[in-house]
Parts: sequence; structure tokens; C-alpha cells
Amino acid sequence: MYKRFSLDEIQSIQNDFLPHLQEIIKREIRNPRDQNLKSFLKLALAEGDEVYYYFRSDVVFWFSKTKEGVSFFDERDKIEVFCTGSDEISKLERMLLKFDAKKMAKNGQKTIEQILMDEFKTGKYSTILGKPYLVYDIETTVVDDLKSAKYLLGYAMYPKGDRMEYECVMQEDLKEFVDRMFAFDGYIVGFNQIWFDNPVSIYNVGYGQAEIDELNRKSIDLYVFFLHLTKKRIGLNKLSEALIGVTKTLSSGAEGEVLWKQYQETGNQELLEQFKEYCKTDVRMTALVMFYFLHYQRIFHDGQEYTYTLQEFVDRSNHNEQDSSEEKNLQNQSIFA
Repeated sequence: MYKRFSLDEIQSIQNDFLPHLQEIIKREIRNPRDQNLKSFLKLALAEGDEVYYYFRSDVVFWFSKTKEGVSFFDERDKIEVFCTGSDEISKLERMLLKFDAKKMAKNGQKTIEQILMDEFKTGKYSTILGKPYLVYDIETTVVDDLKSAKYLLGYAMYPKGDRMEYECVMQEDLKEFVDRMFAFDGYIVGFNQIWFDNPVSIYNVGYGQAEIDELNRKSIDLYVFFLHLTKKRIGLNKLSEALIGVTKTLSSGAEGEVLWKQYQETGNQELLEQFKEYCKTDVRMTALVMFYFLHYQRIFHDGQEYTYTLQEFVDRSNHNEQDSSEEKNLQNQSIFA
């Protein structure tokens, strides 16, 4: 999973593509007078149309040449830069020659997270196609059977002007929160919530399949969207890290359940706060990934570009009877890397 940047975006969005490419060029070409992009490409292309560079056993950089141009892949930053011809290769070479890491930092480059949050504060993501939304995520005991999963706690985020307003939903608050979701005249946003968060929340308050279907109909599920678009599965952590650079605070939901059990045994509020922060971070990651989808309206995955309109984003983030047989196999896959 890569972010495809234009040459202009390389200079405006905070990233390490240029120093990483410089590092490879200097490593492969010893003579300082020949340490330029064109000499590097000439040398590398003698080995084939796809060339990989390693640090220890890991690929850190590679590029691929096709009839359309040359793609540079920075594995550390998960960035792809595509140059369509000699003019863009020359432009990239000039950028490398002028590159000064300290100067670029002073010029106020922003991360993708900062760019998206700046747009959020202007009200750009206050609604989706004119409708309000909330983003939520829950933490549960780790079981294979959805009906047996015990709700532990959850978080919801509501856009309020230029800020994200968060609500912690403890066990005793769950029924009131579920009823509010039913009454909410907007989208319910989550990651894999159609197959996990929605049914588990419903079962834990004593409702059944009819209520699950009702909640699913108003859901925007980013996992379902990615699956429909690319026909590939991916976890929230991997997707958020690749697109936004933000990762979970714990390695897994199972680790969160351990914190919960330790809190129950000791009453240590610090353990509870760590668990809450884990869930809250998941909600923030989900919101940021959605902002990315709304902003770019394109995804690059496994060398292929996928584009969509905002209406297609909403439509593909849900499911229907035709999709159900394909998606049913995903029903119990509640926790992703």
C-alpha cells in the first residue's frame, strides 16, 4: 500500500523520499561527480526493469520501468513517485540537487495528518454529502462467536465546528448509546463495524438481527469500502500507517483486554486510561483514514490506481444482498493487524 505523490507534493508534504533516494544513489555510485539521478538510472536499468535495494534483509527502495514511465517506491515512507518522461526525471534530478533537509523543515512542510486536520477545521469534513456522521469503535473480549463477545468500552467522535468531540461509552452507557445511533439522522462510520462493532453492540443490549440490519443500513464501513474497491483485505493499523502515518497505541485488542482485566483486578485507573486511549486512538485513526478517502478520491494499491466519486464512496462503504455471500466469510474476523 503506497501513497502516490506528484513531484510537487514531494516538496509540499512532509516526507523523506528525497533523502532516502539520495542515500541509495550515494551508496550505489562511489564517485561523487557521478552521484546524480540519470547516472544512477543508467546503472540500475542495466540490471532489469525492476530493481530492488536492501538494508540487511529488508527492501528499502525499488523502482520499476514501464512504457509509461518510471515509478520510484520508498518502502520506508510507503511513497510511490511516478515520472512519466524525461522532463519529469530532469525535474526530480533538480529537486535532488537543490535538496536541503534543514531548509525544507524550515519551509513548514506539513504531514498528511496535519493537512487533513487543517481541512477538517475549516469545516470541509463536517458532513458527508450533506449528512452528519459519527465515528465509533468498541473494545470487547476476544472470542470467535459474536454473540458471546462481551462489550468492554467504546468511543465515539462527533465533528463539532473546528474540533473533534469524543465520548467514552462505558458498559452501563451502551444501551443509551445504541438507541441514539438508531435515532441519529446521519451516517455511522467505523472500520469493519458492519461485521463486528454493530452486531456485538446490538447483542450486548439484548437486541437482534432486525436491529443489526437497521444499523448496518446507515453505516459507512471503511473496511467494506476498501474491500469493494480493491477486492483486498487490510487492517486499520496497516491502512492508517500507510496513508496517514498514525498507528495504534497497543499491538492488538487482546493486549487491550489484558489491560481491562488488570484494571478489574487492581482498580488501577492508569490501566483503564491506557485502554481508553487505545480505543480513542482507533476512532481517530478511522476518522483520519476517512478524511484521506474524501480528500484524494483515489487509492494506489499493488501497483493499481482506484478512483471513485464521493457518492461511490458512500455506496461502496455499505453492503447489500448481492455482496453478502462474499462478505459472510469476513463476519468473525474482528481484529486486524
